[in-house]
Amino acid sequence: MDIKDVMEMAIKAGAVEQVSKMMGVSDKEASSAIAEILPVLIQGMQGQAKGKDTKEGFLKALDDHGKDDTSDIGKFIKNIDLDDGAKIVNHLLGSKGKEEAAAKAGKKSGLDAGTIIKIMAIVAPILMTQMGKKANNEAKNSSSGDMGGIVGSLLDNVDVGDVIKIAGILLK
Repeated sequence: MDIKDVMEMAIKAGAVEQVSKMMGVSDKEASSAIAEILPVLIQGMQGQAKGKDTKEGFLKALDDHGKDDTSDIGKFIKNIDLDDGAKIVNHLLGSKGKEEAAAKAGKKSGLDAGTIIKIMAIVAPILMTQMGKKANNEAKNSSSGDMGGIVGSLLDNVDVGDVIKIAGILLK
């Protein structure tokens, strides 16, 4: 399983429809926004995983989120703590990065930056949970159990251009 599989699980589980309902936007607008912000959030994850000062906290957050129950994605999304989601986005992107990503995604999706930032706060916990589950499962099945190494390999092998293409395909 790679990042494409992680994204596919979240998308096929109805994330787009749930985000659309929560935000009062069309599925097409939600899909477009998600396709724009996923690569940016993944880049933020890469930075956190590689950062000397951020790696340990990031791995702990992934481990914690990986324990969340996403068997019913609709229920999971309805219960997302948007304040926690906003904190995740701020950790991954920083304030300036969040604003820049929201402006860019807003131009592509037709949604305002405030709506994009709220969508980020919904999508970030989903992504953290799916990535955490993946890393936890692989750590359990590996001889080393090194979550840091597993997360590093998951994120190091991600080409953001490929993520954009995959998101475009999966969200159509």
